[in-house]
Amino acid sequence: MGKINIVVVDDHDLLRQGLIELLEKNNGFSIVGEACNGREAIEVAEKVKPDIILLDISMPELNGLEAIGRLKQVNPSGKIIIITMHNLNRHISSALKHKVSGYLLKSVGASELFAAIEKVYRGGYYFCEEINEKIISEYTSFIGGITSQSSIDILTPREKEVVQLVVEGFTGKEIAVKMNISSKTVEHHRYHLMSKLKCSNVANLIRMAIEEGIVNLE
Repeated sequence: MGKINIVVVDDHDLLRQGLIELLEKNNGFSIVGEACNGREAIEVAEKVKPDIILLDISMPELNGLEAIGRLKQVNPSGKIIIITMHNLNRHISSALKHKVSGYLLKSVGASELFAAIEKVYRGGYYFCEEINEKIISEYTSFIGGITSQSSIDILTPREKEVVQLVVEGFTGKEIAVKMNISSKTVEHHRYHLMSKLKCSNVANLIRMAIEEGIVNLE
């Protein structure tokens, strides 16, 4: 069996490079690409078609959760494992709705990370113990699955993308270029999302985006 081709996506250079160095110690793995945000990850995945994408959640321009759908479009056979510091139910719920194959916290050890990659590559699923416990706890309280719902969930994927870019300070013209849409369409999305979220100004939008975990302004 050939090596497992992996792309690592994390906006922190030191953490991303450290993870790559760790993975390179396993002779069964081959690092075929890296990215620092969701938008870049889509471009890389489309080019190299990795077996596994290790994906962080909080990243600039396009966060990991919002990137999943398009990553699956450009690389249908690739499997996605979330690796993050976030253990909130709304993040887990969103990841499960997007049908990720694994969810790990950054506190896991090398052996567990390797085991997760190998299991997912073989077609299985892997969730670290803390995430498993949260899933089971929520599932038993409501048989339909994790019930924690973010108010942001009422937005369309494109509106969520606009929210993140607005909160990160990009102008309407810059957002239009990044999303490959017209400035008029950006303003259309912005008007509707502000109305849906009942936000009267950008300050309120920023507060809500941070509370809901769409962005992580450090």
